[in-house]
Amino acid sequence: MSAQLRFLVVADDPQFGTWLRHRIEALCEDWGVDTESVDAFEQRLALTNTAEYDLLLLVLRFSIDAIAHSTPWLARLNEVADLPGFMVIAEDGDELTAVQSMRLGAVEYLPRRLITPELLHAGIRLCLEHQAERDSADIAPGEAVASRSPALPRELIPRYTLLDTLGESPRATVYLASSEAMNRNVALKVSHKSDTDEAQFSREYAAIGAMRHPSVVDIYDYGMFDGREYIAMEYFPCGDLKARLQNPITESEAVDYLRRIAMALSVIHGEGIMHRDLKPPNIMLREDGQVVLIDFGLAKHLHSGTRSTAAGVLRGSPYYMSPEQAQGQELDTRSDLYSLGVIFYEMLTGNKPYLGATAFEVLQQHVTAPTPELPENLQHHQDLLDGLVAKARDDRFASADDLLASLAQVAA
Repeated sequence: MSAQLRFLVVADDPQFGTWLRHRIEALCEDWGVDTESVDAFEQRLALTNTAEYDLLLLVLRFSIDAIAHSTPWLARLNEVADLPGFMVIAEDGDELTAVQSMRLGAVEYLPRRLITPELLHAGIRLCLEHQAERDSADIAPGEAVASRSPALPRELIPRYTLLDTLGESPRATVYLASSEAMNRNVALKVSHKSDTDEAQFSREYAAIGAMRHPSVVDIYDYGMFDGREYIAMEYFPCGDLKARLQNPITESEAVDYLRRIAMALSVIHGEGIMHRDLKPPNIMLREDGQVVLIDFGLAKHLHSGTRSTAAGVLRGSPYYMSPEQAQGQELDTRSDLYSLGVIFYEMLTGNKPYLGATAFEVLQQHVTAPTPELPENLQHHQDLLDGLVAKARDDRFASADDLLASLAQVAA
């Protein structure tokens, strides 16, 4: 852009405000950044205006002692005329504060702990594009957001108010919903109406409904209504590993994610459960970096005594499927470790190890293609990768605990 864009960082922590200003200026030479405290910003609003700025970055605390101030303060900004678009950079926030911030006008919400140059750049671009759309339409901020949001069936499932659509598949739609009874927002997965009475989510509920662990998604509710099956679960405003992989991650971050996911697998394997569909969209992220496994629709108890799938039926993502799963064989926990190895390769290199024009071509490579080789600068991780994605199960790590022990030994 030829004209310089001007941003204002509003932060009561001057050290972080300066850090943020330097990071923004490093992203683009045409971006100028000023910083000021919340008190100085309020004086600005009382005496002048913010018309000289293209974007505001508001650094807010949402801890128990601060949320009573931060949320009403955001609400008051809606009364300010000609306020530019703004993003919230949150400290001590959660899913509730994320939703509240967006409903109060924030174009983007970023947890302070998760900020990287890539995420910051993407967030700024999103805000600028939103502002450009708003200016071209010449309508109010609230109207601009509402006009792009299709009407939701507010009473689809009793006791839940739908707020947004998070995702959709041929089987179901996942909504962000509010539960007044639980006083929280949830991810509400609702099946599409079907001519059959086959339950789709009962396996997931049976597998982890009673499990309580930070590495496993919390299931709050399950039932049927008007021919639709539904399951209410924990909502994660920080998104999933798939979204995180849209931006480069460092080598050390990849190893740390590997360790955290292995810890989560150790938990469910210790409960006698195989995931069988481990992939980046099923690995959610908390603000503190904790990973959480979700979508146990294909999960199976190790001692259930039933076959993995019906004959000739393959379920799961071809990109992350173990050779034995691709061939319809009986599975054990080492199949989840193979999927984790594929994810590890993708985190390190930014690419999937096996690609193909069809799902069948990808599955064939899992069975017959050579073990993926890491680039020369990452060769020191090759033994670790081989222990995860070996074609023969006996050549892999015996368990998630063995993998964790190996990672600890390398770290030491």
